[in-house]
Amino acid sequence: MKKTKKNSNDDFKYSKSKSFENLETVQHLALTRKGKDDEANPDISAFLKAEELKGKLCGLYTDKDPASNNVNVMGSVFIEGKLLDIHTGEVVNTENNDDRIT
Repeated sequence: MKKTKKNSNDDFKYSKSKSFENLETVQHLALTRKGKDDEANPDISAFLKAEELKGKLCGLYTDKDPASNNVNVMGSVFIEGKLLDIHTGEVVNTENNDDRIT
């Protein structure tokens, strides 16, 4: 019998709470890390990364809204009786020697 994706996920028996517990362990280990000669040498980068992952797991951080990355494209417009060509994405002359809006 062929296993379905749902069945194969159940085989792992992994949960958000288990992941959260593991990240807490990583944070504890990062802060209690010892260097040479047994001196304290906490790994703040590892601690912060685990904190970020815990936040993502809890839904505190979200990816940017993909709709916010859209570019509005505009053709020609009339302003005060002048026809202005909007050239979106074009390198624009910053000296403004023409009627384009820069």
